Amino acid sequence: MIRPLRASPGLRPLRAADFAGDGPVSAEERQTASEFVVVSVLIFALPMFAQSVHYMNEIVPFYYFSKAWPLAVLPLTIYGLATLKLPGQAIYAVLLAYVAGLTPLLSMIHLGNGLIDAIATTVKVWPFSYYIALSAFLAWLMPAPQLLRRVIIGWGSVTMVLLVLLWVFVPSSWYTTDPSQGKLFMYEIERGYRIYMPMFFGTLLIFYLTRRALDLREWWAGAAAILCVALLILIFKQRAAIAAVVLVMAIATFTSVPEQVRHLGIAALALLLAIAVVIIAGPLAQSIAEGLGGSLWLRLESLQKAIYYLGDNPIRWIFGVGGTTRFGTVTMADIFGTDQFYLADIGWAGIVFEYGLLGAGLIAATYVASFLITYRIARRSDDPLLKALSDYALYLLLTSAVYSLVYAPGEIGTVTALALFLYAAKQADQPILGSPNVAVAKSASKRLAVITHVETHPKSNG
Repeated sequence: MIRPLRASPGLRPLRAADFAGDGPVSAEERQTASEFVVVSVLIFALPMFAQSVHYMNEIVPFYYFSKAWPLAVLPLTIYGLATLKLPGQAIYAVLLAYVAGLTPLLSMIHLGNGLIDAIATTVKVWPFSYYIALSAFLAWLMPAPQLLRRVIIGWGSVTMVLLVLLWVFVPSSWYTTDPSQGKLFMYEIERGYRIYMPMFFGTLLIFYLTRRALDLREWWAGAAAILCVALLILIFKQRAAIAAVVLVMAIATFTSVPEQVRHLGIAALALLLAIAVVIIAGPLAQSIAEGLGGSLWLRLESLQKAIYYLGDNPIRWIFGVGGTTRFGTVTMADIFGTDQFYLADIGWAGIVFEYGLLGAGLIAATYVASFLITYRIARRSDDPLLKALSDYALYLLLTSAVYSLVYAPGEIGTVTALALFLYAAKQADQPILGSPNVAVAKSASKRLAVITHVETHPKSNG
């Protein structure tokens, strides 16, 4: 005979009330547990979407996971394309079809890539899909806006603190002059020791602090932003990136001050720029060029080689010739006879070389579309974080003169998706996570899954 199971001493059978919130597990405890899971997922996922460790081969597991992340979130990309109606979604879809479909075929024709090698060259542009994938991910996860904000700002703070700790405690023997051996700790004759820290969240934090200082008149935020820039100058030492950060901060300041002060500031800036041009074109030109060191001449040499290779062939100029990988049977070193040729170092010229003028136009249109989306959202909001996200999109456009926009294309999609979600969540104006009312939660989910139909254009007064 099979005996019925009995409760162990000190235990009682579970009741339906336990799952309804009236038993030993309270609604507050369930919400806390849910928040912990959501925050943990965001802490891991957001750096992957932002490609924070995409080139950090020192962190081997995360390095390879970041490379595989576009495939891991491919179901989200497909789901987003099928169900969401995001602003600018069409241009992203066309761009993905061009750079992942046509360009590898061209690399087989012009550069002699095999099929597998040609497909491998498209890996770096897969993160363009992150705009759609992250939007679908957030619509599915439904994090409370305050939790999402906490993770974004928290990662920015961790970036800056970690930058200082590494600078203080890492021994000089860890630094290398060869990027193939490591890209985090670098030594160069012109710049000395520097830490090439992933700065997506750190830069976003600087823009957030700047916006808080300007909009909320919080002096501590302004001081913290200046301190962070000082750390970039002393430790990070990426000249073009730092210059773009300062320029974006200046633009934010000019657009936030009264009109009369703004005009005076613009006049003063124009005068300073004129003086700088005279100085640079005059006696200091040679010393500045020497100060830039090998990086300037390396870029000029790569630019010359790229233009020469495209030659007078209009097909190559219009559609590009594709790219190679350092693991393929054909590499740029084989084609140009030197391992000192880097498309990523020559900005738009590198993009035209690989994707042609047509591809460069699509990439530019994608970045401009994302900037306009985030800018319109920022104009309709008093949220410093939404304004910071728009500032980051502008920062990417400014740095494109030096850094290739296909080096880390996941960044632009990430800032756009985050801005859309935070704005849509604010418009929903109802609790999302842990809502005691299931109907309310479903209603909020519908509105936010219409991240979709968020109106990002300023309303007409007429």
